[in-house]
Amino acid sequence: MTLSDERKIVGKAISCWGESNLEGLLSCFTDDVVYNVNVDGQQVPYAASAIGKDAVRPRLQLLLDTFEIQAFVPESIIHAAECTRVRILGFYKHRRTGERLDIFPHFHLYVRDGLAYRVDELHDAAYVEAFQRFVTYLEAEAKDGS
Repeated sequence: MTLSDERKIVGKAISCWGESNLEGLLSCFTDDVVYNVNVDGQQVPYAASAIGKDAVRPRLQLLLDTFEIQAFVPESIIHAAECTRVRILGFYKHRRTGERLDIFPHFHLYVRDGLAYRVDELHDAAYVEAFQRFVTYLEAEAKDGS
């Protein structure tokens, strides 16, 4: 596969997610994709790791159901021999509370035959986990106050 082909699939994946186009993003993955996230999936279900497109789909759908993606912009894309490394500037708005989650994740995409077969999504895990505790608290307070 050429570097140009790898750039195209990575660019498509970034663009699709930024547009909340789940099916478009999934079309960039192999059926047996390994999607790793360095956040505790028990504390933050929308950030859980998954193996296989059928397991990745509901995880990413939960993320879209939880947040409105306001920005998902690549700050850097580095195509190396082993993988493509991407740093993203992301602004997500929590749908139920209106709170904004600003994230700066790194993605490592491993591409073979024109599709990503592995994605490593790396966050400041403590920050994402703390945000989830915060919005859970806000939701509980709103429920108790009604």
